[in-house]
Amino acid sequence: MDKYTISQICVITAALILGITYIIKSRRKILACLITYNIFYGIHYLLLNAITGSLMNLVSISRNVFFYYNERHSKENSRLVLIIIYIITIGLGLYSYQDIYSLVSIAASLISTYSIWQKDVKKYRYLAVIVSIGFLVYAIHIKSLFAVIIELFLLVTEIVGIFINREKKKQEEIKEG
Repeated sequence: MDKYTISQICVITAALILGITYIIKSRRKILACLITYNIFYGIHYLLLNAITGSLMNLVSISRNVFFYYNERHSKENSRLVLIIIYIITIGLGLYSYQDIYSLVSIAASLISTYSIWQKDVKKYRYLAVIVSIGFLVYAIHIKSLFAVIIELFLLVTEIVGIFINREKKKQEEIKEG
């Protein structure tokens, strides 16, 4: 199998894992899924020589492991932690800069970091839409067919997840009211 085919298998696997995060409510389970997702997506980028994307996923893996550990031990992720992750993301992003699309990957990674750092699952879902748009643009640029298809699918999943949870909340409010 060639690198491109393996990269496409990795991105499909990653997407299936990520899709689960828009349905589940447990922050700890979301973080566990995101760690696995970032491993597969990072390999995908590496195989396509999208170095910035690959490094952004390496930062994301480290970030999510750290957040998972803190979540498991009921510790808060301070603003200082967020700032440090931002500095590392920007530093590695600029170090690996290949073209203007590298900035799209960096920006999407920064937004993703904030969405996971804060604990509001509703905000996570809304910010995921913006992140997916950024990675969709990046996927088009690196010519990863399945990443484009997956990001489009994830956009739909994210939007559906937002509406499903809105409806659940409305129904709960009606029952309480």
